[in-house]
Amino acid sequence: MRVVVTGGAGFIGSHLCRELLARGDEVIAIDNLVSGSLRNIEELFGRKEFTFQHHDVSNFVHVPGPVDAVLHFASPASPADFSRIPIPILKVGSLGTHNTLGLAKDKGARFFLASTSEIYGDPLVHPQPETYWGNVNTIGPRGVYDEAKRFAEAMTMAYHRTHGVDVRIVRIFNSVLADEQVVYDDGHELRREPIGDLAARLAGVRGPYAGLRSPDAGLRGPAGLHDLAGYSVPAFDRHGSIAGAEAVALVGHPPTGPCYEVRTDYGRSVRITGDHSLFVEGRPPQPRAVSQLRPGDRIAIAGRIDLPSRDRHAVHLAEVWDAQGRDPWLLDVRAPGLGHLAHQHRDALFAAFLAYGGSGAKDQRRAAQARVRTCIDRHQFPLGALRKLGLAIPPQATVKAHGRRTAAQLPATVPLSNELLWLLGLYTAHGIRYESERDAFVTMTAGAGGGEVLDQVAKVVERDLGLPSARSGSALYVHSRLLLAVFDHLGFTAGPKGIPGWVLGLPLSRLKWFLDGLIGADAAIAVTSDALKDDLLVALARLGVVPAVRRTVLPYPSWQLSLVDRRDGRRTGDIVWATVTAIEEVGPTPLVYDFCVPGRENFYAGTGVMCHNTYGPHMRPDDGRAVSNFLVQAIGGKPLTVYGEGKQTRSFCYVEDEVRGLLALLDSDHVGPVNIGNPNEFTILDLARAVLEVTGSDSEIRFEPLPVDDPSQRRPDITLARRLLGWEPIVDLATGLARTAEWFRRA
Repeated sequence: MRVVVTGGAGFIGSHLCRELLARGDEVIAIDNLVSGSLRNIEELFGRKEFTFQHHDVSNFVHVPGPVDAVLHFASPASPADFSRIPIPILKVGSLGTHNTLGLAKDKGARFFLASTSEIYGDPLVHPQPETYWGNVNTIGPRGVYDEAKRFAEAMTMAYHRTHGVDVRIVRIFNSVLADEQVVYDDGHELRREPIGDLAARLAGVRGPYAGLRSPDAGLRGPAGLHDLAGYSVPAFDRHGSIAGAEAVALVGHPPTGPCYEVRTDYGRSVRITGDHSLFVEGRPPQPRAVSQLRPGDRIAIAGRIDLPSRDRHAVHLAEVWDAQGRDPWLLDVRAPGLGHLAHQHRDALFAAFLAYGGSGAKDQRRAAQARVRTCIDRHQFPLGALRKLGLAIPPQATVKAHGRRTAAQLPATVPLSNELLWLLGLYTAHGIRYESERDAFVTMTAGAGGGEVLDQVAKVVERDLGLPSARSGSALYVHSRLLLAVFDHLGFTAGPKGIPGWVLGLPLSRLKWFLDGLIGADAAIAVTSDALKDDLLVALARLGVVPAVRRTVLPYPSWQLSLVDRRDGRRTGDIVWATVTAIEEVGPTPLVYDFCVPGRENFYAGTGVMCHNTYGPHMRPDDGRAVSNFLVQAIGGKPLTVYGEGKQTRSFCYVEDEVRGLLALLDSDHVGPVNIGNPNEFTILDLARAVLEVTGSDSEIRFEPLPVDDPSQRRPDITLARRLLGWEPIVDLATGLARTAEWFRRA
């Protein structure tokens, strides 16, 4: 069968997905991840029989191709969520049920509704048979969940009677395109790159995946879930403050619907799947699916981002040489006193040269002796010889490539002073590099600063790099092949200009020096490189500057960034509300990706648009239900919180038993409703004591006031399940608690 499971990343939904796959079914899991977790299904990504669709079923549901069954399990079920997200709970129970029933009707599929024992409310009949209508407070805090499920049952039976949809009711007792830009900190450096390239690197795959736009090319690239350790992304909190937030995973999967580019009046844009959400203006900001956006809506873009900063004080030429894979014996290190040191170690130095060879001379001993004499006379060592003899590079040393008599010398350690950062910014804006077999140099023009700027460049080049420079008209030239190697090592490579990640992550006072060289006092800047434009947006966002961006073609194709503050800009904290100007469908990439950001549910993508995403741990510690609460408290050595006197009763059914019963009903001919749960009844106080026993915890039990509308008793009558399905639970409470406790310890 081809089965759709809504809430497929949830606790029970994820177990259902596994069991359906195990018996040979194809599964399409749909979840908006408000309470579900991608970790619950991480091992399923990459299986050709499994597809994940990040979507809120309260909106229209589209699934291409035939469908044999729709299992509707989408709904937050934690009491902690009843006051936090009451309206989404009501919507998924009503609109979500309507939409998924419509899908089943359209596909001619069987519909399976996951209802709940909560429809019985605080029951007056005990145990509760399926014929009992319940005792529910419709306006109490639990009413949002209870009434949503009661409406869902009514809607399901209406579709069955009116449209002939084959239904089952069970009452249970307890994405961004691959070529889009993202900003993240990997614990070492702030980076901006296509999200598909990040996924490729995490998967150990060579080559970028950003350019793969053909949906017919097959599944190319690293799908599945990639754990992230030490990663953070810019994300806003409920006050609108944008700061680095922990990103615990990156998930990739094929797109399941149309993809769009959303553009704004600030020139900011993002390419995104239609079921992904952006944030529209509100307090707090509200996620809205792109398919529901309209021109004129205001969406969140980053006005200021507060990210970790790291300084970089120097670059070491030995590291530059090594990074290029060059022979350390071909880099000469010079310093006063090295001649005396060479004389002291002449025998060891001779042996080292003899072992190295490399001269091509017929008489290797004579050649080695000649090189020792050169070291003494010129006060120099090859880098390889220093390492061979275990000697350190002197603090004031210079280096040059061996065999190039006219090659310029650079300091062995180049300080990354504020002025050198300014020079690197100026090079990014107005510099050109040239390299051939015969020559290598950097040239810079003055921009609007004229000769005074070039004079300052010459001073910095001489002071920090120890290099001479030459003026020719309005340009300054610095000849040094080794300097180009330094530029490469620092990330200022040949090709389209950009800002290296280490510069983007500098402390703000140092970043300003670089930007002063790049932008100067101009109110606008034109750049021809897409990468430089995107990097500039990140750098300026760190300073709280929100430039408007537009594309021009005259006098040459470029991006114009206006740095003039817009007085009409509307803000919430660090968020700027940009007006949507266009929404256009674009071709998909073979894979799309999402960051998983616990607690923040958003991240920076495209050119600064804040995209929606959610992620929560499996069986959330703040779930609010008795089993998870008690286990988390006991394992953490905290008091177990029992409400009231703990005399209220519950039934606890282990998930393997639960799933077995659900599939038995799915495969049966009975419409339902059918109770699936454990008929063994325990008080909450009994459960607390059982948790202490299986965990070996010495935590105390603390009593708190009973919450409003907390049911006094809950126990299913499973006579119907036994008779029609041949089902009953087999895992006892102690065994189930022990297994669950072990999972919590590992989680």
